[in-house]
Amino acid sequence: MSIVPLFSVPKVVEVVFRPEARAVIAHWDSLCTPEARKAIERAADECKRVGAKTWIVDLTRNPGVPSQEDLVWMGTSGVTLARKSGLVAVINVHGESALASLGSKRWTKGASDGGMSTYDCKSLADALQLATDVAAGRAA
Repeated sequence: MSIVPLFSVPKVVEVVFRPEARAVIAHWDSLCTPEARKAIERAADECKRVGAKTWIVDLTRNPGVPSQEDLVWMGTSGVTLARKSGLVAVINVHGESALASLGSKRWTKGASDGGMSTYDCKSLADALQLATDVAAGRAA
């Protein structure tokens, strides 16, 4: 599967596109920084530009938990941006981090309430297979 680099913010996030899965992947290093919100906004623009259907949130680098204010923004304004960008699903990749799993529950609820399908996976390979299924209409 090919990887198309989109952008990176040092010590915050690296964002790539996987065309075959129609998925944008954000490999997060830190969600505890003011740059995180701007990176999400920029990634939403990229999702629209490349025609992504799924946003994969890679939390395996243990990026921490955003502030309460940022969590609220992610579950409301962030979800609105995602929907306007054409995204239909969000997949969280937790790896072994219990903290990442707990932190993502808040934005996952906002995405579900906003009409998006949400999933949790332990590996990027599983997330990519699920994103491929979403793109093909086999999952929503």
